[in-house]
Amino acid sequence: MTDVQSYEQRVSRLTDARRKDTATKRAAVLNALTDLRREDRRISRRVVIARAGVHRNFLQRHKDLAALIDHAAGGQRPDNHPRPQDQVTAESLRADLATARHHNRDLQQKVQVLERRLGAQGPSIGPALLDQHPIVIDLRQRLAEVELAIVEKDRTIASLQEDIEVLRETNRSLVREYGLTRS
Repeated sequence: MTDVQSYEQRVSRLTDARRKDTATKRAAVLNALTDLRREDRRISRRVVIARAGVHRNFLQRHKDLAALIDHAAGGQRPDNHPRPQDQVTAESLRADLATARHHNRDLQQKVQVLERRLGAQGPSIGPALLDQHPIVIDLRQRLAEVELAIVEKDRTIASLQEDIEVLRETNRSLVREYGLTRS
């Protein structure tokens, strides 16, 4: 026996094993479907998969079984339709509206209480609160530091401008002197 023959034999054995496994799983799905019908239980893909002990991808690969399960579930109410207790009725809408109105009334009362408390503090409450806010205090401190830096920079600029004028005057005098001695 050569390596090619042994390889072909292994492939053949694996193919046969795969076919037997598939046949066993198909039989399990069909038996589960039959049992569920006999027990008059709800039929869905999820229930059949759980009963048969197969993975959900098995039905993806075997569309005929999936279609058979879907057809068997067709006589029952599909899961995506609302049940009677889940349906919106006029009574449930009225109850929701009454709840919303009650909640709105509570919120309006809280707003009125807060407005009265704010009004009792007087008209100057806004600026006083702003002056004490940490962000405002920090910003004012930064502003003072920047103003000091600006004053210092202005002094430096003025000093440099004076130096520039002195250097220009020195340059002019040197040019004049150089020009006079050269001629």
